[in-house]
Amino acid sequence: MQQGNDPPMRPRILLAEDESVIAMQIEELIEAEGYEVVGLAGTAAEAVRLATRLRPDLVLMDIVMPPEPGQDGGMDGIDACALIQRDLHIPVVLLTAHGEEHFLRRARTALPSSYLLKPCQNTQIRAAVEVALAMRAHHDPAAGFRLREAHHRIKNSFSLLHGMLRMQQMQVEDPDAQRSLADAGARVLAMAKAHETMSHPDQVAGNGAGAFIEKLAQSLFEANTPQDRDGHLRLDVAADGVNVESVRLVPCGIFLAEAMANALKYAFPDGSPGVIRVVLKPDGDHAVLEVSDDGAGLPGHPEELGRSSFGLQCLQAAAQQLGGVLDIQSAPGQGSRFSVRFPRIKA
Repeated sequence: MQQGNDPPMRPRILLAEDESVIAMQIEELIEAEGYEVVGLAGTAAEAVRLATRLRPDLVLMDIVMPPEPGQDGGMDGIDACALIQRDLHIPVVLLTAHGEEHFLRRARTALPSSYLLKPCQNTQIRAAVEVALAMRAHHDPAAGFRLREAHHRIKNSFSLLHGMLRMQQMQVEDPDAQRSLADAGARVLAMAKAHETMSHPDQVAGNGAGAFIEKLAQSLFEANTPQDRDGHLRLDVAADGVNVESVRLVPCGIFLAEAMANALKYAFPDGSPGVIRVVLKPDGDHAVLEVSDDGAGLPGHPEELGRSSFGLQCLQAAAQQLGGVLDIQSAPGQGSRFSVRFPRIKA
C-alpha cells in the first residue's frame, strides 16, 4: 500500500527478446517512459517462467526466439502469449519482424493486446504499451473466472443445505413439519440449480433458459413427489431455448419451485392421478413461464389466498423481480395455472 508521499508504483514490464541490442534499445525506451523492466527473457519458455514468478503488469514479446538449450523446436512467442494471457491473465504485446499470413493467423488465436511490426517507431511501442495497460486497468481478464467460481461455491453450499433439509424431513413425523421442510428444500434446490447453471455461462448462451427449466422441474418433481404417488402423477415439460439474462434464472427457479410445490401439495388430493405441465416460451422480446395442472383447483379466490399463503407471496415476489406480473387462473375441478410474462433483458 502506498504510504504518505511515497511515489506511485511504476508499471512493471517483462521484456522477451533474444537480440541483445534490440532488447537494450527497448529497455531504454521503456525506462524513459517511466516503466520498470522487471526481467529479460531470451526464450519463449523463459518468458512464461518469469511471468509466472514475477507477475508483471505487461509482457512485451518477440515472436521468433531460439529454443531452450538442449531442445529442438519448442514454443515460440505466440505460444507463450496464449499461455500467459490464458493462465496468468497478463496482457502481451507482440513485437516482431514477421508479418506473414501464417503468423498473423496464429496470432489471432492467441489474442495479443497488440501486434507491432519491426522496425517500428518508439511512439508506436509507447502507444501499444499505454493502451494495453489501460485496458488491463479497466478490464480484469480473471473477473469471469472468479464469478463462475463464486456461482459454483454458492451452488455447493445450497446443495449441502438442501441435503440437510431432506434428512430432517425424513426424520420428523409431524406431517405439517414435513411439508414445511419440503417447501424450504424446494426453494433451496431452485437456487442451487440456478447457480449451477450460472457457473456454466456457455450452456446458457448455447441452450438458453430451456435446459435449466427442464432440469430444475425434473429435479423438483423427483424430490417432492411422495413415494406412494409415484406413477400416479406425470410431469410434462415444454421448455424452449429462450435466451434470457442469467441473473433472471434465480427468480425463474423460485417461481417454478413455488408453483410446482402448490400443485404437488394441493392439486391432487386423495391420491388422484394427474399431470403437471411446465412451459417456457418466447413472446416477442418477452418470455412466458407457466406451471399448470389438471387437478382440483385452488380452494378460494387467489387474491384472498395470497394474503395468508406464503407460497403465493413468493410467487408474487418472484414475478416482480422478473419485471413481470403474476397471473393465476383456477376453477374448481379444472386445475390451476400460474404464469408470468417478463422481459428477457432487464430494462
